[in-house]
Amino acid sequence: MQVLTISKDGIKNVNLNRRKAIHERCLNCCCWHPGEVAKCALKKCPLYQFRTGGEKQDAKLRNSAIKNYCLFCMSGQVGEIAKCPSNKCPLYVFRRGHQERIEKEHFSKRQINFHQPIQEQRLW
Repeated sequence: MQVLTISKDGIKNVNLNRRKAIHERCLNCCCWHPGEVAKCALKKCPLYQFRTGGEKQDAKLRNSAIKNYCLFCMSGQVGEIAKCPSNKCPLYVFRRGHQERIEKEHFSKRQINFHQPIQEQRLW
């Protein structure tokens, strides 16, 4: 799936699956140093065992780890995961446990609703 994501050189369009998305997120966390991903000391991170993407992995556990990471990112607020504003995060399309179909129109409508000015109420 083609996804816009943040990279070392700015925003780029990348073909991602869950394994690659986790690796991209870990690279982002380690300031784009691949060696640091392998040396990661954050063992409580839900993505820790999947960070290198090398050995054989259970797809269900990987999917669960993405959901748990998103829950951690949203401070434990389950309802906020669906409202996540970080659409450039590599995990964004997988945050609900299934691959979402992302369209440009979806983002533009969402931004319009988010940035609508609050109308002043006059009390006279």
